[in-house]
Amino acid sequence: MKPEIRCAAIGAMALLALAGCQGHGASTAISDKATPNVTLQLYTVPPDRTQSIRDTLISAAISGGANITVAAPGKLLVAAPADMQESVGGVIETLSKTTAPAAAPAQVVTHFWVIDGETGAGNDDPALKDLAGSLDSLKKAMGPMHFHLDQAASLVSNGNDKSKLTTSDDPARQRVYLLRVNAIDGGTAKLQLDYQDSFSSNGLREINTQIDATFGQYIVLAQAPGACPQPSTNTSTANCTDKLVMRLLVMRVDRLNTQD
Repeated sequence: MKPEIRCAAIGAMALLALAGCQGHGASTAISDKATPNVTLQLYTVPPDRTQSIRDTLISAAISGGANITVAAPGKLLVAAPADMQESVGGVIETLSKTTAPAAAPAQVVTHFWVIDGETGAGNDDPALKDLAGSLDSLKKAMGPMHFHLDQAASLVSNGNDKSKLTTSDDPARQRVYLLRVNAIDGGTAKLQLDYQDSFSSNGLREINTQIDATFGQYIVLAQAPGACPQPSTNTSTANCTDKLVMRLLVMRVDRLNTQD
C-alpha cells in the first residue's frame, strides 16, 4: 500500500460521522501536506451486495491507486486522489444498479426406507443400523420386535420443484414417491410428499402429507399394519398376517448445498 493511502485511513472515522448528514457520495479532503490530493468518499450500495461490489472493484483493478474498504453494510469507503473519485464512483453506481445473479436453487436429497416389523426376538436387518434409535423406540412401546428392510430409495429435489421417483416399471407393482420442497428455513426443509404403493394389498397404500423435516434427522413418517412380503398363493391372507405386525415409512432429508 502506498504511504499516501495509509494516511488516508486516518480520516475514516471523521468521514463516517459526516456521512449521516451528507448522504450518498459524501466526501472530505485529507489535510496532509504529504498527500494533498487524496480524499475520502463514502458511497451507498445495496447492503446485501456490499462485499461483492467491493471485491469486483478490486479484482477488476478498477481501483487503481484507490483504497476501497467496507465501512458498514451498504457503505463503501474510498480513499483516492480527487481526480479519481468520479470514475470510481461511476463504476460503483453501475455495479449497484446491475441485477445480482440469481442464486442456485437449493437442493436436498430425501432418503426413504420401507421397513417391515415382526413380533418376537430377533436381530434387525444390518441395513437398518443407522435407524436403530428410531426402531428402539417402537420396541419399547410395543414389546419384542425385529425389523427388516423392504426397500430403500433416494430422491434429489430442487427448491420449489416437484421430483418423482418410480421404483418399478410394472404399473401393478409400483411405488411412487412425489416430493416438493416448498421452502428451506435454516436447518429445516418444508416438504410435501405424495406416496403410493400399488404392490401390497394392505400396509402403506397411499400417503399425502406435509412435514417440516430437520436436516439429518430420521423421521418415522407413517405406520400401518404389516403387508404381505410376496403375493399370496391362495385366496386367504391369514398366512400373511400372522407374523408381520407393521410396515413403516422412514425418511431423512439432507441438504446438498448451502444456499437458501
